[in-house]
Amino acid sequence: MTTPRIDYQALFTATPSPYLVLGPELVILDVNAAYCRATGWSRQDLLGRYLFDAFPENPADPSADGVRNLSVSLHRVLRTGEPDTMAVQKYDIPVPGRPGEFEERWWSPTNTPVPGPDRQVAWIIHRVEDVTAFILSRAGSVQPGQALGEREAMAAELYARARELQLANEQ
Repeated sequence: MTTPRIDYQALFTATPSPYLVLGPELVILDVNAAYCRATGWSRQDLLGRYLFDAFPENPADPSADGVRNLSVSLHRVLRTGEPDTMAVQKYDIPVPGRPGEFEERWWSPTNTPVPGPDRQVAWIIHRVEDVTAFILSRAGSVQPGQALGEREAMAAELYARARELQLANEQ
């Protein structure tokens, strides 16, 4: 019996988890439909763009540190060749079609290196889970500009993982 050939592009496209593929220069090389749904941006709007041009820091939030935190994680992946799971991050995103307007978002991100033939990082798979609804439902316990406490961060991580499991089970 021969093993059927797996179409990895079809798997990437069909997965319910939001994925973005970055090159070592942090340029967006691919994005799946789930990522487009999660951000409201089309694939055409994102491909070929430098990540932090596509998703800049919210200038209206003086305490914003999403770009810095994500940049540190991505550069760690490039340097070490090891996956990096980040703590829940507040990272507002630009609203499509409304220049200068941002939407509050909270994410549970993981950055995974994919080595090339030379064993150097050829791509980074950036997977996010949108935990905004969970965080905002606990709005009384987290104030704007305040870091998540350990308990809230763990609860958000659990929520993200449970949501992943639910989506996988639905598939």
